[in-house]
Amino acid sequence: MRGVLASVSAGLVAAVLAGAASAQSLPPDPIFCTPSSYEHDAVRAAPDQHRVLFEDSHVRVLEINLPPLAVEPVHIHALPSVIHGDTGGALGARFAYIQYVMEDGRFKEISRSEVTPTPGTRTVWSPPEGPHAIANIGPTPVRFLRTEIKPESCSR
Repeated sequence: MRGVLASVSAGLVAAVLAGAASAQSLPPDPIFCTPSSYEHDAVRAAPDQHRVLFEDSHVRVLEINLPPLAVEPVHIHALPSVIHGDTGGALGARFAYIQYVMEDGRFKEISRSEVTPTPGTRTVWSPPEGPHAIANIGPTPVRFLRTEIKPESCSR
């Protein structure tokens, strides 16, 4: 999963939500304070893979499940996050990370990379992510937790 998590994090700040990286100093905004209010938020756009375990005005904790051969719908993560979980590498996990841009009101694929994670449990930082999807192309289910960090202005 480290490979997936590192690939997921790398190069995505430049996507649709590049400005969200500075969200910690922004005034309250629904996309940051109530992320699911945005139609392409992970929980709204990919509810079969993303489930809210806890949410308050400071953080939102997501459980992310990817069964074998599952492909998430295109979605975003508007907030910076800490991601934790077992990579699935010991059991042969493999992923395709697919990036998109919005063009003429539709998502258009711009890149696809295959990731084979090394075995173990990882905890990594991730900046906000623009439109993407992950396909589990390996034989093992993968589960991890993503703690999204809301700007301080959401708690005022």
